Amino acid sequence: MKGALRFVLYLLLGYLLLSLESPMLTSFHIRMYAPDPTLALVIFAAVSFELAPAVALAACLGLLKDGFSSGVPLGMYVEIYVLVMLACHALSRRLDYRNVVLMTLVALCASLASSMLFFVFSAIFDRDFEQFDLIFRLAIPQALITAPMGPIVAGLAGWLDGRLIPRDSDGLFR
Repeated sequence: MKGALRFVLYLLLGYLLLSLESPMLTSFHIRMYAPDPTLALVIFAAVSFELAPAVALAACLGLLKDGFSSGVPLGMYVEIYVLVMLACHALSRRLDYRNVVLMTLVALCASLASSMLFFVFSAIFDRDFEQFDLIFRLAIPQALITAPMGPIVAGLAGWLDGRLIPRDSDGLFR
């Protein structure tokens, strides 16, 4: 029961982060340089969930991101988030990246991978997309902006997780 509650809690957290981010970026006219908090939540899910619930959460968060992204083919972020989550889940079995520095580095690499996957999937599935140079120009700035979101979102999700399931340890980060 607590696993399902955690799933719903993280889904609501992703929705809250996206719904706060979207109007603020539009009002400040910096929509192109937006961090990706749901990607950070996908990275956190890869390290804190088993494989099947993590894939389901990544797919649901990708569907939410698809809903908030105008002009993107439906399912684009679902595919990207599931692939990034699978890579992060495999990485978490070899490397314990539950500290601030490694979580930031993993978020940076995951953001770059997400941009490259967006390029590949846009080239394959979106016949009307012609701004490929924009993806490459924005990949590094977006990765640099998303990288600090990894530990911030993981800390927030870990804090909420600690309120839901009390533990003896100090939290997510070691």
